[in-house]
Amino acid sequence: MKNSKKIIIGITIFVFVLIACFLICNIFNKKKIQEKSITPILYEVTKEGSANKMYLFGSIHLGNKDEMKFPNYVLNAYNNSHYIACEYNMVMANADFENAQKLVMKMMYSDGTTIKDHINEVNYNKIVNFLKEKNSYNQMYDYYKPVFFYSLMSNVLGNDAKIDSQGGVDEYFINKAIEDKKTILEVESMDYQMNLLFEFSDNLYETAIIEMIDNYDDEVKGIFELYNNWKQGNEDKILELNDSDIDVKDNYSIELKNEINSFNQKLINDRNKTMTDKAIEYFNNNQDVFFMVGTLHIIGDDGIANNLKEQGYVVKRIQ
Repeated sequence: MKNSKKIIIGITIFVFVLIACFLICNIFNKKKIQEKSITPILYEVTKEGSANKMYLFGSIHLGNKDEMKFPNYVLNAYNNSHYIACEYNMVMANADFENAQKLVMKMMYSDGTTIKDHINEVNYNKIVNFLKEKNSYNQMYDYYKPVFFYSLMSNVLGNDAKIDSQGGVDEYFINKAIEDKKTILEVESMDYQMNLLFEFSDNLYETAIIEMIDNYDDEVKGIFELYNNWKQGNEDKILELNDSDIDVKDNYSIELKNEINSFNQKLINDRNKTMTDKAIEYFNNNQDVFFMVGTLHIIGDDGIANNLKEQGYVVKRIQ
């Protein structure tokens, strides 16, 4: 598994005579830090013969809500768009209790078995002991499938990297769009994303979880590095740190190798194609959209930006 990312800020003040000066400087420095905007990736999309304009904005699903202070080029793109498109409306989904219940039921075994009956005993004990160390285990979790533990591990990683979903960019702009009464379009849906995850076997998720645990420190470091490079809009570094794939190892069975390759393909590249189709649909409907999806869907050779270029659109990075 390629995962990655961390920040430590310290201030040292000594000598009584200098304390006042340092404190005053520190106040102004903190203010500058608070006011300093992040500079994420944004593309403007146009096409010859059309007056329409669309923006591709690369989001990140985990973040620090105290740092969500966007520069004018991002806010102007948002303000100039009547529509906002996102992977799915997580604010609405989180408020849908009935839908949440259905998701919980889907994540649980319905045949009377527990996760102990579906994964290796050594791995089960390793996962449970790890989660206990992180104060993230409840005995009721045993009734849930490995896909639940895979999602749980992502939350644990985020917590240790000091970022979480409440600080994610998606939630920030969806809430802003609701407040501003903009039309919110769903490029996919929560059901689509959940069904995609449920396509894969317990064995795949068991393997991925064990990889996370075995490389945990590197995973946490990697996540924070990815987050920092997202803030800086460093496209090359984000691609280098891409943590979406599960690594295929030589000792894996042919069946597992094929499934991992399918997982990696479906999670990013296949979705990039359908997202590109959606972007074209919106553009052709003359919808001026602030099109916000995960950054890794937008950048790179197989990303939405390049896909649109290949289909005759003019795609320009804005900074």
